[in-house]
Amino acid sequence: MTLPLNTTPGPSPDEESARSIEIARHLLRQAGEELDRQDLLQASEKVWGAAAHAVKAVAEKRRWFNDADWKLARIATVIATEQGDRDISAYYRSVREAHYNFYHHELNWLQVQEVINDAASLIGKLEEVLDNSDVPARHVSVALDQEIRRLEQPTSALDRQRLQQGRPPMDRRPPVEPESADIED
Repeated sequence: MTLPLNTTPGPSPDEESARSIEIARHLLRQAGEELDRQDLLQASEKVWGAAAHAVKAVAEKRRWFNDADWKLARIATVIATEQGDRDISAYYRSVREAHYNFYHHELNWLQVQEVINDAASLIGKLEEVLDNSDVPARHVSVALDQEIRRLEQPTSALDRQRLQQGRPPMDRRPPVEPESADIED
């Protein structure tokens, strides 16, 4: 039997969820700033990070393991299916292209702008899910229930370590929006 994530040491899943959505918003702003500077690679990676953290926010709230890209894709699909909102999956796939673009540099300015818009829409939809997630996910299908059960189980050494040791307290983590500091030589 799996130990519920809300009994592990460290911050609660709700605290982790709040931090992840704050990071998502911060990275989305940074993506827009990078796009304004014409840095398409950094804009692409920031927007991917924003989407990933927004998905992680829902996963944390629901106590689902989310430490790998394949899990984030499954989580986005589960949420879209459960909500009956195919746009969630479509926006996730669109933003996933930004991650690809970071490595291959193929998207132009307009395409990156479109991905940023899709990420903003995705984050908005996931924030609505977060606002309504005090109740367990409703039953949609046996297949969906199986996917949810899989997300609730540890599948990696990192998952098992998290169950045993928890995560560092919030006060020992870097701030989401660090203050700019003058660096001395």
